[in-house]
Amino acid sequence: MPERPTSAPPAVARPAARPLRPEIQALRAGAALLVVLYHLWPNRLPGGFMGVDVFFVISGFLITSHLAREAASTGRVRLGRFWARRARRLLPAAYLVLATSAVAVFVWVPQLGWVQNFREILASALYFQNWRLAFDAVDYLAAENAPSVAQHYWTLSVEEQFYLAWPLLVLGGVVLASRLGLRRLPTLTVIISVATAASFAYSLWLTYDNASFAYFSTFTRAWEFGAGALLALVTLHAASDDRQRRLRLSPHLAAVLSWAGIATLVACGLLLDGSTPFPGTAALLPVLATVAVIAAGMPDSPLSPRRLVELRFVQWTGDISYPLYLWHWPPIVLLPVILDHQLGFGPRVAILVGTFAAAALTKRFVEDPVRTGRRLGIQRSTVTFAFTAAAAAVLAAACLNGIRTAEAAADRAEKLTAEVASSAPRCFGAASMAPGPACDNPDLRGLLVPDTTAIKRDNANYPGCESGSTAKDTCTFGDPDDPKLPHVLVVGDSHARAVLPPFVTLAEQGKIFLTAQVKGGCTWSTNPHPNADRAISEDCYQFRDSLKGWLDQHADDIDVIVTGALAHPRPATGPEDQVNGFAEAWRTMTDRGIPVVAIRDNPYQPDDTNDCLAQETRLTADSCALPRDKAFPNYDPLIDATKKVKGSRLYDFTSFYCTDTSCPAVIGGVNVYRDRTHISKTYMSTLTPYVEERLKKDGLLTPRNR
Repeated sequence: MPERPTSAPPAVARPAARPLRPEIQALRAGAALLVVLYHLWPNRLPGGFMGVDVFFVISGFLITSHLAREAASTGRVRLGRFWARRARRLLPAAYLVLATSAVAVFVWVPQLGWVQNFREILASALYFQNWRLAFDAVDYLAAENAPSVAQHYWTLSVEEQFYLAWPLLVLGGVVLASRLGLRRLPTLTVIISVATAASFAYSLWLTYDNASFAYFSTFTRAWEFGAGALLALVTLHAASDDRQRRLRLSPHLAAVLSWAGIATLVACGLLLDGSTPFPGTAALLPVLATVAVIAAGMPDSPLSPRRLVELRFVQWTGDISYPLYLWHWPPIVLLPVILDHQLGFGPRVAILVGTFAAAALTKRFVEDPVRTGRRLGIQRSTVTFAFTAAAAAVLAAACLNGIRTAEAAADRAEKLTAEVASSAPRCFGAASMAPGPACDNPDLRGLLVPDTTAIKRDNANYPGCESGSTAKDTCTFGDPDDPKLPHVLVVGDSHARAVLPPFVTLAEQGKIFLTAQVKGGCTWSTNPHPNADRAISEDCYQFRDSLKGWLDQHADDIDVIVTGALAHPRPATGPEDQVNGFAEAWRTMTDRGIPVVAIRDNPYQPDDTNDCLAQETRLTADSCALPRDKAFPNYDPLIDATKKVKGSRLYDFTSFYCTDTSCPAVIGGVNVYRDRTHISKTYMSTLTPYVEERLKKDGLLTPRNR
């Protein structure tokens, strides 16, 4: 299961003309604190992320209460008025925080992080951030993206999509009831019940099939709004029924129900964690607990949690819960960049206090004046929509300008990298680490190619070389019809793909014919896939099956197979099983006389060295270097697999990455790491002569007898 994505609860709507319910305010406060404390101290409250589910239920309850009441009494839903009220309630604070975050990115974040941050601010301003994160979660190249200042807006996007679609569903129910001559509330109840059940079923399936995508999907979360909506409809039915008194809970039973809901929410915060498949069945706990607290109301019983619920701090926190969530996340992302170190206890407490202060000021001077004020005709729907469009346009223009600026800088850096690499200066890249006399070129001191603005582009994703779920013949280099050229096959996961550049260069030099069968996250092994998402795992298994057939078909034409694999920090099996998995796959080829070359994995960086390099004002040989004794924290089964399989051998290029004491981030003027685990294409290309030398030494650049 991937690490639990950061999230902040969405805005919660409430009918302006009706009194606030203390228990709902308390739920808002509790949910807010759950998520804020989870983000500040994730190890202390590992399940605090489920606070967003509390907010989804509350929104479903309150919005449906408002819409259904209007629909039942008037037979219509005033969509423009409803959407304008939502805009006045939600957008001023949301856009204020986004604008402030955008300025902060311009001022403090290195250009390395501009594209991602501004794209996500733009997605948040237009309320499709959840879908951006959903697709990033299943995009192998984007999966390691650092959190942006606007990542928490995914929940607001889900909320806004709910506010757009739900009134249409209610209006459709009213129209259907009118045409069929049915009662409105029962018809709405049936329609919303069906929608809720369908969403819940889909949530169960997608959480099992693709949990990373399911976490952000609007359709897997809709049932949580639906649960609150159904409670609202039941309440309205009871209020309009002569049997209302008999439907009420007794005070003591209501008190027990309320305490049970509160206790369940606390337990969820303490017991759930990032490994819990979510939403799925696990989301039932916070959803039903929230329904229980709302259904119980404020019981008139000595056992009631009234004293806790009505505490002034609790009610005040519920009142500022929306801006509290908006403000708490950006400083968690920005302060480590500004301070140039990870957050300690003091800064975390400062963020907590500052967030409360910012939320209170935003509520007093931004939210309330816009929501209730009369200046500039803001209460008119057309004026509200005009201001909304103008604010969105300004934010979009600022974000697009930031993206263009960063991409222009990356273009310049990419051009410089190509120019320097083509000139092949002495001691460039791996040459400065080659065996023999020390190689030092003063002209390379202070050079960084590619620099941090272009490093994410510096990958070995050659066109046609991502195999999908089937092995393909689209990733080839060199002349396939020259019988004098050995046919080299590179196969494996993204770490096998990362070692392609030297082989591509050899193919371009007319020394080999190269084919690659590479798939991110999918090793050439029979071991279980380590990803908890069934769709991702099944995709890998399909690729392996297809690869097995492809290898059998082309075995007579292959002279040597090169493979690599991530030394996984969370493997699915133990060391012995990992070794056996690789050995079993390799023997299908070595038993046919085809040698296998396994390349030992490169150093594993605990943090992206480019974040560090972006902060450096003067580069030295030691800039952002990692101590060698911390560079290989994970077991690499390829080492022992080569000892076990006759016909296989290990190529260990560690001496080109590390000295006796450290593993530099910059070697011979080249930026070594594209991200935490992958070597940059430029640095890998500088290893070409040493890869060739080793292949020649082992007699692997001569075609086998065919």
